Amino acid sequence: MYNKLKKFTALVLSLIIALSISLTGFAGGDMFAEEAYANVVTFSDCQTYGPGAYNYFGKVLRVLSNDNMPEPDSLLCGGDYTRVLYDYATPGMIQLREQYTKVYPEGNPDDIICIQGNHDLKVNGFYPTGMYDMGTYHLYILNEDQFPWDQGGTSGSEAIVKKTAADIKSSLDRIIGSGDRRPVIILTHVPLHFTSRKSYGDNLYSSYIFSVLNEAAQTLDIIFLFGHNHSGDYDDYIGGSVNYMAPGSSIRIPDYKNRGANGYTEETLNFTYTNCGYVGYAENHKTSTSTNVLTVGVIRFFSDRFEIIKYSDKGFFRSDTVQRINAASDDEMQAETGCANLKRNNESGWETEKSIFEPLVRLFYTILGIFG
Repeated sequence: MYNKLKKFTALVLSLIIALSISLTGFAGGDMFAEEAYANVVTFSDCQTYGPGAYNYFGKVLRVLSNDNMPEPDSLLCGGDYTRVLYDYATPGMIQLREQYTKVYPEGNPDDIICIQGNHDLKVNGFYPTGMYDMGTYHLYILNEDQFPWDQGGTSGSEAIVKKTAADIKSSLDRIIGSGDRRPVIILTHVPLHFTSRKSYGDNLYSSYIFSVLNEAAQTLDIIFLFGHNHSGDYDDYIGGSVNYMAPGSSIRIPDYKNRGANGYTEETLNFTYTNCGYVGYAENHKTSTSTNVLTVGVIRFFSDRFEIIKYSDKGFFRSDTVQRINAASDDEMQAETGCANLKRNNESGWETEKSIFEPLVRLFYTILGIFG
């Protein structure tokens, strides 16, 4: 009897230890134990009064680095950089660069790609809307000027969104027609799914873009990244501030012919749909299944799948796996991520702004450090 009890106790202890190791590993560095051929960091909505969002971005980036995430191949920011300065985004973009190089001193801050949100004027440092070849993947930058948020309340929005949808279709058709099967990331500020932000339609005409992407996603691996909503009541039904919808999920797409609380149609996603990760604020979640945790995302590229990860300043939060339609080629996996011809709105203007703001931002952080 005593020997049986010893064996049973040993078995229970070994199971507890094994489970503990498994959970500890999964929640930390083991997320990056398998080498991915590309790691893309995602985040959005930095607008707070003061440097809080930028400090949070740096803190989460440090946690990721401590968990053995390699230097990112690129960092994609989905817009909104300030609540002051009359929507002038450049100082915020400089702060992101400073935080990044604190964590990755050998990293290239130009790997941070910032797009325009609804709180951002068009500035020198943004890139024009369009498709860019990033080596390991294609990136479609969709600035808020070409996909405005207040579509139901702004005249001419339907024509703008229809043109944008046509431009996206042309870009995707060229990729498909050439036989190129590298993945495509759509980086935008405004989401596609139905929300109640505006009773007359926050993103009223998003169905034009959704239809184009859903058709192309029968051939290409497409990941749609958005920001804007900060959880709120608007995204509770898809998870709050940390949300993810896999291909095959049912999604509510606004119906511009039927405005109001039920002004949407249920559609089936053919592509991956997730928010970038909010680093400024999230609030007003009301359901037991939603969250208002602030996170930074990572997309890890493997030959047969993508891993979509979210981290908070406390560490690992969530991971989802997407099986690829098209296995990565050897050339694709060996390509260097980046784009030599990715040019900003105004390169010389951006260089001038950097020369002015970078020393000011460094001084700002030095003063903050002195006073705690």
